[in-house]
Amino acid sequence: MVRRTSCLLLGLLLHVVPSIALAQSREHTGILVGIVRDSTGLVLPGASVELHILAPSTSVASVPAAADGTFTFTDLPFGRYRLVVTCPGFESSDSPIEIDAAPSSTLTIVLRLSGLEERVSVRASAADVPVTPTLQSPVSRRLIETLPSESVSAGLSSVITLTAPGVAADSNGGFHPLGEHAETSFVIDNQPITDQQSRTFSNQLSPNAIQSLDVITGVPPAEFGDKTSLVVKAITRSGLGVGRPRGALTVGYGSFQTPTASLAAGLGSSRAGNFLSLDGVTSDRFLDAPEPEALHAQGSVFNLFDRFDVRWSPRTTMQLSVSASRSAFETPNTYDQQDAGQDQRQRQHSFNVSPTVTHVLSPHAVVEGTGWVRRDIVDYLPSADLFADQPAALAQHRSLTNAGVKVNVTSTIGAHALKAGVQQTTTWLAEQFRTGLTDPAFNSPSSNSFLPALLPYDLTRGGTFFDFQGDAVVSQWAGYVQDTVSAGPWNVTGGLRLDGYQGLSRAVGWQPRLGATYAIDRTKTVLRGSYGRMFLTPYNENLILASSTGPGGLGGGVLGSVAGAPLTPGHRQQIDAGAQQSVWRGIRLDGEYFWKVTDGAFDFDVIFNTPLAFPVQFRESRADGGLLRVTLPDSHGWQAYATLSHSRSRLFGPALGGLRFGASYAPVARPDHDEALQANTHVEYRTGGGLGFWSGLTWRYDSGLVAVAVRTYEDALKLTGDQQAAMGLFCGDTPATRAQPIRTCASSTFGARRIDIPAPGTEDDDTNPPRIAPRHVVDVAVGLDRLSIGKLPLRARVTVINLFDTVALYNFLSTFSGTHFVTPRTVRVELGVRF
Repeated sequence: MVRRTSCLLLGLLLHVVPSIALAQSREHTGILVGIVRDSTGLVLPGASVELHILAPSTSVASVPAAADGTFTFTDLPFGRYRLVVTCPGFESSDSPIEIDAAPSSTLTIVLRLSGLEERVSVRASAADVPVTPTLQSPVSRRLIETLPSESVSAGLSSVITLTAPGVAADSNGGFHPLGEHAETSFVIDNQPITDQQSRTFSNQLSPNAIQSLDVITGVPPAEFGDKTSLVVKAITRSGLGVGRPRGALTVGYGSFQTPTASLAAGLGSSRAGNFLSLDGVTSDRFLDAPEPEALHAQGSVFNLFDRFDVRWSPRTTMQLSVSASRSAFETPNTYDQQDAGQDQRQRQHSFNVSPTVTHVLSPHAVVEGTGWVRRDIVDYLPSADLFADQPAALAQHRSLTNAGVKVNVTSTIGAHALKAGVQQTTTWLAEQFRTGLTDPAFNSPSSNSFLPALLPYDLTRGGTFFDFQGDAVVSQWAGYVQDTVSAGPWNVTGGLRLDGYQGLSRAVGWQPRLGATYAIDRTKTVLRGSYGRMFLTPYNENLILASSTGPGGLGGGVLGSVAGAPLTPGHRQQIDAGAQQSVWRGIRLDGEYFWKVTDGAFDFDVIFNTPLAFPVQFRESRADGGLLRVTLPDSHGWQAYATLSHSRSRLFGPALGGLRFGASYAPVARPDHDEALQANTHVEYRTGGGLGFWSGLTWRYDSGLVAVAVRTYEDALKLTGDQQAAMGLFCGDTPATRAQPIRTCASSTFGARRIDIPAPGTEDDDTNPPRIAPRHVVDVAVGLDRLSIGKLPLRARVTVINLFDTVALYNFLSTFSGTHFVTPRTVRVELGVRF
C-alpha cells in the first residue's frame, strides 16, 4: 500500500509539470518577504516599507507593514535594491538588498527607538538580531532549503539540531535541548505546542510549510511557559500579496529506495492570499536502525498544510491554518529479531486547525487571538505471531486531542514595550496498552537480574498479558504580563506568569522572569543576564499508564490506581549570563552560560528499540553548560555559522512512573542527554549569476552521550554476540561477532570501538560514566537554481549525508533511547520546477 500510494503521488505531480510549464511568464523575477520588529522583538504594524532601485535611486514600490509586521514585494527583477523602512518614534533604516533566484528568506528589520543607536538586520541569516536577554538563533527559508537534513523522517528536528547551540543530537531526528530529554515548546504562528513533536511521537510540521524559525535558548520571556529549555518560534509561509501563483514542484530519489515529492504554491492579492504545501516520502530506512544495516525499516509520511489569509481592513487580518499528516513505519529490527520474524509497526495520524485574528488598536498597540484544535492518533501493532516479537510482545492505541485559545495584547508606550496575555487549553487523553514477555532468557529466575514483578507477565512461564486502558482530561490555564524598557544602553525585560494545571494531579505556579542587556557601543559589545522560575507539567504522551506504575516503574512491582502515584508538575530555577560581541567585518560571537535546578524533573523510559516511551519523574535534576554561536555575514557569496556547546546533566532519584523492563535507576545518574561537547559548522557559497550555483557543507561533531548499560568491560562480556558486535567489542585482534561473542579476555588490549568504557576501577555513574565514542559527520549539498529547458525554469540539487560513511552510534541499550546507528552515507537527487 505504501509503494502504491507513493507511485500515485509521484505520478500525479509529474503530470502536473507540463501544465505548470505553460503558466510560466517570467523566469528572472523574485519575491521579497520581511517582518519589521523593534529591538525587543515586538512587531511594528503600519511601518512604511519602500523599495528603491539602487542606482539611480528610484522608488519601485511602497507598502505598509501588516498587522503582524510582515510585508511582501513580488515580481521583482533580479538585481540590487535599497530597502527603506520608517516608523513614527523609531529610527529609520536604509539598507541594500539583493534579489536573486535563491529561495526567499524572511528579512528581519529591527528598529531602535528614536535617539538610540540603530541596529538593522536585512537578512534572516545576517548577524544582527533583536537585542534580548536570551540567545537566539534565526533560521531563514533559504537555510531551511539548503541545509542538508540528516533525518529523512523528521526534517524540522534536523534543522533545529544543526542550527541551534545546546542541542545534543539523537536518533530519528530527536534532540536533547540544554541537558533535558525533550523539553521543547513550538510556537507556530502564535499557537503553542508543548506536546512531543519528534517522529516517534507525532507527525511534526513539514519544513516545506515554514518561512522562518527563531530558536530561543535560555530563560524565556513570561509569554512562554511550560517546556521552555528550547522555544522554537515558527512563521509559516503565506500567499498574501504574492500575486500570480508562485512556488515550486520538486521530485527526488535517494539511497534506500527513497522517492520524495513536494509541492509548495502561493497566490494572492494584498487583500487575500493562500499558500498550499504537499509533500511525501517513502524509504527503506525511515527510522534509524539498531544495526549498521537497515532491517525491517520501511516507512512513509505524507503532509498537507494550507494557510489562508484575509485582510478585512487596514487594521484587521485573519489567518486560517490547516494541516494533516499520516505516517506508517516499521520498527527496525536487530539481526536476532529479524531471524525471529519480528514485524512490529506503528501508524500515526495527525491534524491541526488554527484560526488567528490580528487587530491593530492604534499605531503602537495590537491584539491577537488564536484558537486551535490538534489531534494525534497512534497505533502500535505487534507481529502476527506474538512469539516472533523478542523479547516482548507490544501493542498500543493512544490518542491526544488538544484544544485551546490564546489572546495577546502588545503595546509600545514611550520607552516601554508592554505585552500581556491569557491562555486556556484542554487535552483529552486515551490509552490502551498490552505487553507480555516472549523470551524465556530475558527475565530468567536463575539470573542475578531477575525481577519478580515481571513474572506474572512472562508468557513463556504461564503468565498472562499485562493489559491497561485509561483516559483522562488535563486542563491548563495561564496568564502573563511583561514589560521591556529601553533607557540608554540598558534594555530590561521583566514579567510575571501564572500557570494552573488540573489533570491527574493539581498545582499552581507563579513564575517571575527578569532579564537585562547592556550595550557598550564603543566596543560593539552587549552583556546580558536573566533569571527565571518555570512551572513544568508532565508529558502528556502515555501519562496515564506512567502515573499508575509507581516508584520503580513496571519493573519495580508497584501497580496501583492512577490516583496512587500521579506525576506532578515540577518547578525550576534558572540563571543565564552571556555576551554578544561584534568583531571584524560583522562577524558576531554570541556566548552564554546556563545553570538550572529542577524539583520534579521529567524524562522518558523507552521500551527496547521501539518508539514506545513513557514519562518518568525524578526527585531533582541539575544541569549547566556553555553555549557559543559564531555567525559570519554574507560576504562575496560566502556565509557561515558555527555552534559549540557543553551540557552537563544529573538526575537524582528516586524515580516515579515510567515503564521499563529493568532495575531502578541509580540514586545519582547521568542521563543520555549529558554530552561534553557538540559542534556544528555550516559553510555556504552562492554565485551571483549564471546558473545560480550554490554549495553547502555541514560538519557535526558529537563527543558522545552517556551509555550506562556497559559500565565495565565485564558488563560487555555478558551481552549477546549481536549486542557486542554493535558496540564494536574486541579482545586483542579479535572482534566480537554474532556467531562468536567474547566471554573472556586474557589480552591486555581490550575495549570497544563505538563506546568509551572507563578504565577498570574508574567508572562512576556520576563523575566518569561510559559514553558513546566521539564521531564526526560531514554532509554536503550542491545545487543550481537557474536551470531552464526552453522557458521552463528548473532547480536541481544533490545532497550527500555522511559523506565519509562514518559508522557510529547515537546511543546503546539506553533506557531513554535504545540502540541506534547514525545514518550511513546517503545520496539524494532532486529536480524542481519553479513557477
